[in-house]
Amino acid sequence: MWLVSKLYPYSLSEKLRWYRNSLYTMWIKNFLDSVGNNSRIHYPCKLWGGGQKSISIGNNTTIQGNCILGCWVKYFDQSFTPSIIIGDDCNIGEHTHISAINRVSIGNGLLTGRYVYIGDNSHGGLSLEEASVPPIKRQLKSKGEVVIGNHVWIGDKATVLAGVHIGDNVIVAANAVVLSDVPSNSIVAGVPAKVVKQLKECQNQD
Repeated sequence: MWLVSKLYPYSLSEKLRWYRNSLYTMWIKNFLDSVGNNSRIHYPCKLWGGGQKSISIGNNTTIQGNCILGCWVKYFDQSFTPSIIIGDDCNIGEHTHISAINRVSIGNGLLTGRYVYIGDNSHGGLSLEEASVPPIKRQLKSKGEVVIGNHVWIGDKATVLAGVHIGDNVIVAANAVVLSDVPSNSIVAGVPAKVVKQLKECQNQD
């Protein structure tokens, strides 16, 4: 292995991965509505739900490997008109899952950690009748679109659920579950997520 490491150094593997992701981006963007300048989609990215042409990605945005973009136009006998809109200068972490039957709109400058879930839908409701049906066979329901503002940072394994509007400059702590709207310039944490701090302007010190 020492000899192999000399013949195939880590720097070379990174360079080959860069070329692979460049080619992959050139291929997969043909299935989407639009992909902006200098944006990259790393291998592999799963496009679920048949609504790929309702997915748009802005400029200078990176979708890391093993992400899922689920834009569902049909689920069993249900039909939807969904959209996923991702702004400029975003970095979507590995294994992030974005799911829409309604609309997920993400502003500019989003940063997510790994294993983040952002979705505007769920499998069924909370009735006993629905509970007797296997979850995967329950009808998809949405409580409303998800809107995420500009310059938001979402930590590892956080979840953002249907109907949530997140303001600008928000930090969502790792493992948080966001069930309700989040005001701009705040930090939220916990299950369910609550505001734990408001961001303040830096004050010059003498």
